Amino acid sequence: MMTTNTSFTIFDFLSFEATREQAQALYKLEEFFDRENGEDVFILRGAAGTGKTSLVKAVVDYLEKLEISCYLTAPTGRAAKVLRYKTRSLAYTVHHTTYKVIPTEDERVVMDRRANTQDAYSIFIVDEASMISDAQNNGGSFITPNSMLFDLLTFVKQGNAHNKIVFIGDKYQLAPVNEAESVALNLSYFLKKYRLTGQQAELNEVKRQTGQSPIVALAHDIRRKSDDGRALGKIAVNRLGNYTAGVTRYLNLYDTNRPDNVVMIGCANKNVQKFNEIVRDHMGLTGTLAIGDQVVLNENWIGNQHLIVKGETGLVREICDAVEKRVDLEFVTAKIEFRGPDHQPLLITTKILLDTLRTDNGSIPGEMLKNLKHDRMAKNHDYRANPHPANDAYMGAMRLRYGHGLTGNKAQGGECNHVLLHPWFPENDYRYAYTAVTRARETVTSWEQGSDWWQR
Repeated sequence: MMTTNTSFTIFDFLSFEATREQAQALYKLEEFFDRENGEDVFILRGAAGTGKTSLVKAVVDYLEKLEISCYLTAPTGRAAKVLRYKTRSLAYTVHHTTYKVIPTEDERVVMDRRANTQDAYSIFIVDEASMISDAQNNGGSFITPNSMLFDLLTFVKQGNAHNKIVFIGDKYQLAPVNEAESVALNLSYFLKKYRLTGQQAELNEVKRQTGQSPIVALAHDIRRKSDDGRALGKIAVNRLGNYTAGVTRYLNLYDTNRPDNVVMIGCANKNVQKFNEIVRDHMGLTGTLAIGDQVVLNENWIGNQHLIVKGETGLVREICDAVEKRVDLEFVTAKIEFRGPDHQPLLITTKILLDTLRTDNGSIPGEMLKNLKHDRMAKNHDYRANPHPANDAYMGAMRLRYGHGLTGNKAQGGECNHVLLHPWFPENDYRYAYTAVTRARETVTSWEQGSDWWQR
């Protein structure tokens, strides 16, 4: 339990002088963390460059000094990695924190909420909260009986009714797919939907040390236009003469040992797929999958007692055998290096469904999957007796897309030193533009649109 007679304050854990807005946020957080306060939720909203993550580092150190348990989490592996790096504290995905997986008989997997058995008063901090959805997920092969937001709130409160949760995010970023707003950044939503009370703080003032950053300046220009309802126009970034120059820049910056050095971000799946194909061709990667391919997981995958979450990036280290054909689908066994929950290298050996790499959106017609199921039921006794993906290498094959170029939603939550921005996106799509440029730490570059379809 927090006491009021400590000899230190939260400001003692800052390594810089707080801005006026940051100071107000910290005063509110200090009050919020007192268990006697009785509030449940704190929302810290802030635009790029306003120092949200810097405050989190101070909060974590402050809570540790108070001997209050603090758990850091984020919606994606990319976001958790960034949070861990910036706070120098353990950070895990919401999936890892909240769920366990239960295979079902219809080839799908239920993400079932874990039991929170930690009864000590605790604070949960969720970064990149704009990505947290309050919609039930019944699509694809993985389903959740409830929304991620509902399950997260329930998990937090199950351990101790006094537990509190801090949502940190940027309202200018993309909302969850197929949702109009980021409800986890809306305090009134928590009161209306969940009867939870709380406080909020907003950071708009760019820190002096980041104010000269071209990325922050670009993001600031986009959000000002969004606030004012002005046309976004052509984003003011360095533009190369054509897409060939863009591909060349990507190849010059790409480093297999530093996958977060560069990424191409595009709005349309077809444009991202085309860019990936061009890059693979320049790298001399042949066939549908090759050693050295950078890939991104298109659907959650479970196998070998591991859960790899959709959107995670991996590198193909070995192709283990020849291509196999089952009904009308093709498979290969490969070793792919991902990052585990502890962010250490995790080498997974599994079947890969090659057909998802050949389509723009990574989807497979339902009829083809149905035919595969019938084939495996006939040929695999274990699967026939207990039909869930873990019992058949083909039904449980990993579904991938190439990972040199990503859509804005897939890139969200991560950071790269350099972003190559595809020149086409819908007019005045402020959130997409803002999300894309703020993935960059150092530079954002684009190219002049040409006449080829994939550049429009």
